[in-house]
Amino acid sequence: MATVVDHIRFHAKLYRLGSRVDTPLRNVRAANTVAMGRNVRIRKHAWFSIKPECKVSIGDNTRIGRHFVIAGAGTRIDIESDVLISERVLIAECYHEFRDVEKPIIDQGICSMGPVRVGTGSWIGMGVCVMPGVTIGKHCVIGANAVVTSDIPDFSVAAGTPARVIKQYDVEKKAWMPVTTTE
Repeated sequence: MATVVDHIRFHAKLYRLGSRVDTPLRNVRAANTVAMGRNVRIRKHAWFSIKPECKVSIGDNTRIGRHFVIAGAGTRIDIESDVLISERVLIAECYHEFRDVEKPIIDQGICSMGPVRVGTGSWIGMGVCVMPGVTIGKHCVIGANAVVTSDIPDFSVAAGTPARVIKQYDVEKKAWMPVTTTE
């Protein structure tokens, strides 16, 4: 359980950076593992479930909506600068273990499954789940309620469950172009 001292340290660090987290902020157990940029805003009811082994960085000018959940157990979660994250978004770099069918899943612990990165200037829509080991490139748009299970390249729009790239920015045409699928 998060201690009062963890919360105080976390909020003091944010204040020095000109950043703000609306209260209540829940479960900051490892506040010293969170590196926060300048001018970050995190709305009410954020939940940081981070073990001390997991390093989290949130870049400058990032905005995070209400009921945001971030879960980490062992590697890294990097949210770069100028990222917009809507409400009810989950970013996780870990799963519950489920290998032993003789044990309830709740008794099997948590395992880290690989780092997560959200690139500069990206927008993560409402209700999105970003799963372990995923890299979302720079200036991407992830549509509402998508489940991102694989990497999304720079300058892409992705949507669906699982998320698939549906548009990419064409530098020559200076326009967002639909991606044709061969399914």
